[in-house]
Amino acid sequence: MKSPIQPFAKFCLLAVLPCSLITTSYADPVSSNDPVSVESTEYRYGAVYSPAEASTKAAINATTKNASTSAINDTKTGVLESPSLAEKKAKRESLFSGTSKSYAEAQSTTLLPDYWIYDSWVSLDTDIDYDGYYSEFTVEFDADTAYDSALVYGVIYLGRNDRYEAIHVTSEFVLYGEDSSDAFVVESRLLSGFPAADYDVLIELYDAYSEQLVAFSDGYDDADLAYLSLESDNHEYIYEDTVIVVEEHGGSTTIFGLLFIAFTLVARRLARH
Repeated sequence: MKSPIQPFAKFCLLAVLPCSLITTSYADPVSSNDPVSVESTEYRYGAVYSPAEASTKAAINATTKNASTSAINDTKTGVLESPSLAEKKAKRESLFSGTSKSYAEAQSTTLLPDYWIYDSWVSLDTDIDYDGYYSEFTVEFDADTAYDSALVYGVIYLGRNDRYEAIHVTSEFVLYGEDSSDAFVVESRLLSGFPAADYDVLIELYDAYSEQLVAFSDGYDDADLAYLSLESDNHEYIYEDTVIVVEEHGGSTTIFGLLFIAFTLVARRLARH
């Protein structure tokens, strides 16, 4: 004679089977060797920046300043020809793409006293998994010059352990003396290549005519640029609970219902014997 415990054990197994199907899934960690990928948007005066302003100012300055060696004066039309803003920006992005430098290398450059970065600010904007490391952040810096105006562009670096990697080359923009309202803003989203860690920001400022580095600022100069808790999007782990619900034509049956049925069947079999 079969033991009445066997049917009871089978029913219990069926009852707890749905519970065993509840799992937790999450994104697999990605190696820190991922290629660096960053999306950036530029702002100035509270709006998305358009380099048209800088282009107009550059044309005016070019007639009074020793124009860049690439600019040619067309005597037939009287129009000053030079590479387009898009061409110059693309060339600079290609030049700085994949560029990295140490703190010592950044400090070794001779700067011009006529340019300086007066102040800078950083805000941490998006932390998808709430682990304290942000994948989006904003850098704002106020650069000044001893001249009435000067055409410049900036390069934003991100790094740790005194090693910085270029993540964004800005459009050309005009500095207006020591005007405190002409700050430039770069909002960046780290897509890949940055594991969760504390990073420092390095800002470099270049003369748009000579391509000479004229000023820079980093975490040693400004504490706002140091120890930023960041990670790229592919390190923003999202946890999800996957639940499988078993349904029958007669309606759904709870675990307690299955246990009750199993108990009733076993009790009846025991009563017969």
